[in-house]
Amino acid sequence: MTDLATVAEPGDHTARLAAAFTATRKSPHTRDAYHRDLTNWLNWCTTAGINPLNAWPAHVTAWLRTLRDVHGEAGTTQARRLGAVSSWYRWLIRHQQADRNPADLDPTERPVRAPRHAAALSDEHAAQLLAAADRDTPRAALIVWLLLHTGLRVTELVTARLGDVGVDRGHTVLHVHGKGGKGRVVVLVPAVVARLDTYLAHRPDGPTTTLVLAGQAGAGRDRPFIATSTGRPLLRHKVRLLLQRLAKAAGLPAAVVDTISPHSTRATYVTASLASGVSIYDVAQDVGHSSTDTTRGYDRSRYDPARSAAYRLQDRFARHLPDDTTAPR
Repeated sequence: MTDLATVAEPGDHTARLAAAFTATRKSPHTRDAYHRDLTNWLNWCTTAGINPLNAWPAHVTAWLRTLRDVHGEAGTTQARRLGAVSSWYRWLIRHQQADRNPADLDPTERPVRAPRHAAALSDEHAAQLLAAADRDTPRAALIVWLLLHTGLRVTELVTARLGDVGVDRGHTVLHVHGKGGKGRVVVLVPAVVARLDTYLAHRPDGPTTTLVLAGQAGAGRDRPFIATSTGRPLLRHKVRLLLQRLAKAAGLPAAVVDTISPHSTRATYVTASLASGVSIYDVAQDVGHSSTDTTRGYDRSRYDPARSAAYRLQDRFARHLPDDTTAPR
């Protein structure tokens, strides 16, 4: 079986190419994910007796069927694996190591992605969460107001540096190091800037009064944008735990408390923005999506549970119930 951990073996040219490709990914999380997905594809090729460098689309669709029918993988997982494999072949073609991309399938052959599980918060729940954060600590307030007003990914939040804050045409902005090494600029609205100023004045690792973009004259020691009490970057899972604690303090329903995460605040940003009439292209730019199809995957504005026909049917049927009908205890 092929494993990318064995790339030092001189005879395994394909594995060396796969390892060289994964090494180009900047994020450790992305490298690990591509490692797993490419290993899965290469293992399947070994079992099927296929040279991956000579594979055809029919081989890729057979692999996807195996993932679905034998291993029971969901369409979203299959789509992620297919994306990793397709990226590898595009890299191989660019480096003249392959002639075609067998993972470039027709839309009808691609796995169907399941809807994203992260639910958006209602406007009322978002406001309650913001208020709870303000009652907590300056750091908690900044994190929650920032997530809900920018749609940042949690990795983007915890890897941001103070030197990433700047001014663009009169707007305070954060230069974000996005997924796949793609940079973008997000706007920090005045309400977020006010909480940033409060947090910077009370930072446990030393207050900061003046922010200068990294690389410019006067820039001081570059520190994490949001830090722990010892000045170290936040851990990803700590952000989710914070959101859950604040959601509980805000009195949000137990189902919301149990499932809230940075994906929820990201979905909330997309949904609320589109519901407010913002162009999907502008929203995609804000959250760092290369395709508006990805943005639609986060959008919950097209289905508002409050508009469900179930509520009308409840009232319609209730008019014909016997008078002595009571609700179940």
